[in-house]
Amino acid sequence: MKLLLSCILFFCTGLSFSQTQQQLDSLERLIPKKRGSEKVRLLNDLTFYYFRSDAKKAIAFGSKSLKLAKTLNNETLLANTYNDYSMPFLTTGDFQKSVYLNYKALEIRIRLKDTTGMISSYAKLGNGYFELGQFKKAQQSYNKAIYLAKIVGDENTLLQIYQNTANVLEVGGFIKEALKMQLDIHEIAVRTDNKMVQLSNYGNLGSCYQKLNQFDKAREMYLKAVPIAQEINQPEQLAMVYQGLGVVERAAKNTDLGLKYYQQALRLYRKLHSKTGEGIIAVNIGNSFLDLNQPDSASYYLNLGLKLVKETKSYRQILNAYNGLADLELKRKNYQKAAEYLVLKNNYQDSVTIFQGNELIADVFGKYELEKHQRALAQSEAKNAKNQLYQAIWVGISAALFLLFVVVFLFFRHKRKIAKEELIRTKQEEHYLREKQLNDQKLSISRELHDNVGSQITYLISSIDNLTYLDEENKNLNSRLHDLSDFGRNTMQELRSTIWAMNTEDGNVETLLTRVESLKNKVPVAIEITNHVKENHPLKSTELLNLYRIIQEAIQNTLKHAEATLIGIILEKKQNKVSVTITDNGKGIKIKEGNGNGLQNMRYRCEQIGGTFGLTSQENGGTTISCTFGI
Repeated sequence: MKLLLSCILFFCTGLSFSQTQQQLDSLERLIPKKRGSEKVRLLNDLTFYYFRSDAKKAIAFGSKSLKLAKTLNNETLLANTYNDYSMPFLTTGDFQKSVYLNYKALEIRIRLKDTTGMISSYAKLGNGYFELGQFKKAQQSYNKAIYLAKIVGDENTLLQIYQNTANVLEVGGFIKEALKMQLDIHEIAVRTDNKMVQLSNYGNLGSCYQKLNQFDKAREMYLKAVPIAQEINQPEQLAMVYQGLGVVERAAKNTDLGLKYYQQALRLYRKLHSKTGEGIIAVNIGNSFLDLNQPDSASYYLNLGLKLVKETKSYRQILNAYNGLADLELKRKNYQKAAEYLVLKNNYQDSVTIFQGNELIADVFGKYELEKHQRALAQSEAKNAKNQLYQAIWVGISAALFLLFVVVFLFFRHKRKIAKEELIRTKQEEHYLREKQLNDQKLSISRELHDNVGSQITYLISSIDNLTYLDEENKNLNSRLHDLSDFGRNTMQELRSTIWAMNTEDGNVETLLTRVESLKNKVPVAIEITNHVKENHPLKSTELLNLYRIIQEAIQNTLKHAEATLIGIILEKKQNKVSVTITDNGKGIKIKEGNGNGLQNMRYRCEQIGGTFGLTSQENGGTTISCTFGI
């Protein structure tokens, strides 16, 4: 999947992309001679230039600049520094860091009422949320940037944000709508000779055509981008173009050629120190070797890619890596290992909502089309007004033109209304079909897991149990066999839990309690469940699933670390919020140690449903975990 960096306008002033290395070296030698605000601006300029070509160097300059900017009494300069410093973290894949820095900048710009700066911060926030897979938040940020850009009349900025919006449409599954927007953007970029927009636009067009299986058109778009990337010296953009060509050739069954393009992209990403790009390409190369039936090479690159995308916390790419590894182990007929990867994949599937915010995304396209027609109508009105001015002496002709204008205006308004209603109706139907297809796919996969993987695990458990009777006097062997049998049963239980999660639909508190009750007989400590919420209180499927996973993870953590004898689960409703609290009477933990994967997963699941995550603990006083979310 392409990176959003292929379409980002970073909305900040700085050095030209055509600066030579000799000129940059000269600027670096000026750093010791500068003081105060001048030194901060110089460091920001260097951060801006190097964020693509050498992200590590850019981070070093940005860190020095931020440290100095905090000592100066200049909030505008500090906000600029936060924005500039965020950019190399998009290159390295630390998207959470990028979001955090842009929020800091946005707080200052809102306080200063700096409209232009707010546009920059909102746009960058959208970029960070996009890469984190939070598409609804990404589009909300872009909408705010669009609104402000219209107020200040910044057409160039609007053009770039619309391109980012088109990317969100594409990821949301609205490929034809995204293609239409990209073609509009292409026409403007060519007319204005905007090379940067042309470069990213060709890549976006190639991606849209590839998803529509129009491989010749996709290949043509990417190949047109290559000389532009070379002309304006954009190595990261060039890497993305080669990545896109690899995707096209692999989809067109030209796997050998696709692999060559992927390897060209990998060399460029490594030179740029881009973990994000390197991780995505490594997974693609692993899948290509899997297509070519070269399992050892596939295993190396898939595991390398998984390691890198985990470091960047790119959940969409982690999902792709686990999926590739599961396919690899199935080809090797290593069914237990494949099942483990499928369980991990499904856990991340729970955390990644690919088509979140589709109604918002579809509405954005509708607004874009409406505004496009309005601009055309405004141009028509201006032309008519000019003609009326020239012919004002002929009152009769002027009156006729005015009447014609009214008729045309009413006609187009009625036509736009019908078109908008038709668009909304079509999107609703497409949304319903997509949801139905997704549910059918989930049901099919869960059946496959149950019938195939489940039967394989059951056969393994049965075979291991039978082995214990062959040599009953060998206690050491029998002990090991019992351990393997218990592991198999635990794996089977996790598989059943995963199948339940995949089949989960909207329910209520009773559904959640029934599922939690099933855990009580499976753990060696007492569990007390207290419910102060009506059992018929509705819960969305995402809320139901995430709350169950939080409770399950909390119980597992207690069993592993707390040495507790009692676990309490309390459901309460206060005003317009519901809270789920899990307590134990164990030995407690140090809060600074409470940053393990389990707690991070619980926090992420709680925040994913719009909730607030809480953690308190005292030595020998137990631990309390809570998730409070709005109704």
